[in-house]
Amino acid sequence: MSRDKELVRILSHKFGLTENLSQLDTESEFFKRLQILLAAKIERLIQTDVERLLQILYQVDIDQAQTDQAFDLGEVKKISMDLAEKIIRRQLQKIDYARKFYQED
Repeated sequence: MSRDKELVRILSHKFGLTENLSQLDTESEFFKRLQILLAAKIERLIQTDVERLLQILYQVDIDQAQTDQAFDLGEVKKISMDLAEKIIRRQLQKIDYARKFYQED
């Protein structure tokens, strides 16, 4: 499975993303669209269920300092975009690490 597909699979499971991103032409378009979709889900969680969002951030392994830094931005749209970027970066790190680990075995 490609790295992008693995990322979408994980984020779909955690955040309920349902949009098909395979038709995007470039990697930068893919990541930008993914960030926007994820930010919309995060924004909704901020407005309706912050506890659930904090649980997901803990599961994804976004540390408290990064979470606090995002919430210090104040505006919900800025918070959600920042958290979306942090989540995507962290999940990509975890995917890359897992692939490296399993290649060494």
